[in-house]
Amino acid sequence: MKLCVLGSGSSGNALLVEGPAGPVLVDCGLLWPDLEARARRAGLSLHGLRYVVVTHEHTDHVRGLEQARRRGAKVVASAGTLRALGIKGLPAEPGLEVAGIRILPIPLPHDALEPIGLRLEVDGLRLGVVTDLGRVTPTVLEALKGCEVLVFESNHDLEMLLTGPYPWPLKMRILGPLGHLANDEAAQALKGLRDWAKTVYLAHLSRENNRPELALETVAQALNGWEGHLLLTYPDRPSAVFSAG
Repeated sequence: MKLCVLGSGSSGNALLVEGPAGPVLVDCGLLWPDLEARARRAGLSLHGLRYVVVTHEHTDHVRGLEQARRRGAKVVASAGTLRALGIKGLPAEPGLEVAGIRILPIPLPHDALEPIGLRLEVDGLRLGVVTDLGRVTPTVLEALKGCEVLVFESNHDLEMLLTGPYPWPLKMRILGPLGHLANDEAAQALKGLRDWAKTVYLAHLSRENNRPELALETVAQALNGWEGHLLLTYPDRPSAVFSAG
């Protein structure tokens, strides 16, 4: 199994999982040529893509979805997300398996119709994908227990957001219970998952309200003594590739 975050942030989100029966995308917020180029840059391929798992309907997660569908990919999403997109697909239900990857949807608090995070199980490896959420609920924490690899939102630094250029209503949306996680909130949640997690990708970092080194420092301090790998994701290029097996 291989994993690479092809893009993360408000300009487009896509995560490629290379499973035992071919590649699967989690979200498709980049146009197809960019997806192909980034996968190739990471040493991976979208050839044979049959499924795109969509976490919610916001544009930065579905911008390239129609292009993927025209190439034969089926959409997996919550019933609410499928309804919001106005398309047919496979409902993301506990135990659903696509391309050898077992899916457990995780309800998330975000301002979309029925957004989900994901717990993916591939060849005995457990992967958690949680971005775009306003707070970490007990349900989220419970679902991520046992996950060796996490892709976890660390969207903004609170002080940078409050003193930054965004209009006040947008700041309140981001800070609200259906918005996005601050570095400190991500750090505290990850602290509770450190017994299982071996590799953590920090995702959906804001270009305006965060700095990569600040997100890394905040989480690393909370995980003091943790012996895992803490990695970044990027809006304009692929992340480091995780490989197992």
